[in-house]
Amino acid sequence: MAERFCTDHALAGRAGDRLRRCETCGVVASSPTPQFDYEAAYFTNGADGGYDFNAQFALDFDAARFIPELDRLAQHGGPGTLLDVGCATGTYLVRAQERGWRVAGVESAAFARQEAARRTNSTVVAFCEELPPGQTFDVVTLHHVLEHVHNPVAFLRDSIMPRVRGRLLIEVPNFNSLAARIYGPRWRDLRPEQHVYHYTPDSLAAVIEAAGMRVNEIYSLWQPLWSLRATAELAELMRGLISGVDQRWSDAPSRDAGDSARRQADYRRPGPARRALGEASRLATRPIVSALESRGLGERLVAIAVPGGPR
Repeated sequence: MAERFCTDHALAGRAGDRLRRCETCGVVASSPTPQFDYEAAYFTNGADGGYDFNAQFALDFDAARFIPELDRLAQHGGPGTLLDVGCATGTYLVRAQERGWRVAGVESAAFARQEAARRTNSTVVAFCEELPPGQTFDVVTLHHVLEHVHNPVAFLRDSIMPRVRGRLLIEVPNFNSLAARIYGPRWRDLRPEQHVYHYTPDSLAAVIEAAGMRVNEIYSLWQPLWSLRATAELAELMRGLISGVDQRWSDAPSRDAGDSARRQADYRRPGPARRALGEASRLATRPIVSALESRGLGERLVAIAVPGGPR
């Protein structure tokens, strides 16, 4: 277990010129460090590793992950005030508003920021520092943001923690997931061209605690959008689990950045018969998925933290 997250990493190890691991704190970093610009094209056409938030795949995928999360938040109090950092075009903010949350957003990309403000009629700024001084929120969320940040400890400590009155929720891809182990360089959430760090439960906890917050819980979640294809993928992953495969440090070439665009373009919302079959397969495999999630092998890693240092 990583006891801390150091600032001057001694990076070593090779994985097809993609990854290095810090010999001091164990965090995994992309090499070379990515320099990625989130311009309008990233949010509209899904090309070159982008994400078209208006595509049918994105609409269904985001509903499948955001609605259950907001339901979980409601079980712990609320609705209240919510700040979504890295809010993109505002999909999560819209869903939160529908459930009575009073929302604000932070988004560095101008195109997405303007779209989020239009959709929510709420405050959406480029940086946390542009919010009113002293303004805090019951819930602050970061969905797949922290893996893009070059100095995550300073970012959480200086920009995020001062805005947290209640809870902080961070979701990142899980480098310890079964999919990461089995697919290695083909794992769809690897993205070394965009992601600076690749977090495990230990390294995510270390970053949060180094920023001066206390981690209440960390858990993993499976992919949100279930289908017959997801059922076949689960069978493939289970075969890899049984055989003990771990391809994360393979020297094989990584997947093409255009894979995500093709996945979005190829997606078709299933008809009634396929939906019924997909739901039946989801229910049948749910005990397996739940067991894998409880072992920390889900593709998504979620941390809940509160103000105050480690216990």
